Amino acid sequence: MGEKGTYQYDYWRPAVTADVVVFSFDGTRLNVLLIKRGHEPYKDCWAFPGGFLDENETLEEAARRELKEETGLTPKFFNEVGSFSDLDRDPRGRTITVAFASVVRPNQIRAVAGDDAKEARWFDIHEMPRLAFDHEKICRMALWKLRLAFINSPVAFLLLDDIFTLPEMQRLYTHVFCKEFDRRNFQKKFLSSGILTPVAQSDEEKKSPHSPIQYRFNEAGYTQLREKMLRC
Repeated sequence: MGEKGTYQYDYWRPAVTADVVVFSFDGTRLNVLLIKRGHEPYKDCWAFPGGFLDENETLEEAARRELKEETGLTPKFFNEVGSFSDLDRDPRGRTITVAFASVVRPNQIRAVAGDDAKEARWFDIHEMPRLAFDHEKICRMALWKLRLAFINSPVAFLLLDDIFTLPEMQRLYTHVFCKEFDRRNFQKKFLSSGILTPVAQSDEEKKSPHSPIQYRFNEAGYTQLREKMLRC
């Protein structure tokens, strides 16, 4: 312990950063948000929003701050993806990052570059450019965690509009899990779960045989389903 009751570490301490993988779904594709870096290292390369941890903030606070500064987005959902500590992941020196995943609805996807980001743009997750640092590794882990969240929570409905159709929902699951689902089985599973509430159709929609039925997420139904599963 140093003078006046202050502690002094005997160990070297690395730099710490926070990065954010933001997912969106436009009804057709699963997208991720990237920023074009304005400074070295990796100037003009694409990367996830993020930056260094300030002295008086938590990692999640740093992630939220950097996301807002670089893209203007302030999503509610944040989930920790994991820590990444490869020795050579940052050419500036030993840097450990903790990555977070977030999701936004289609009506919230407008991103505007700010701070040290030259550009902010959405990319199809299957058609992404080469990324700076180890962000390709982070992306793979974030997608895996998103799949787990789909299984264990109602996060899927944060990627859809408040009102949606079953085909839209199935397309979302297809892109997240990278697999095709049988239409009949998929719809039967969710319609019987009690977590979807049909939206009343207008008179014009009722007259049209091709008008798709629309649904809302039923939070109460989801809670009852989870309680039932926990009692098993």
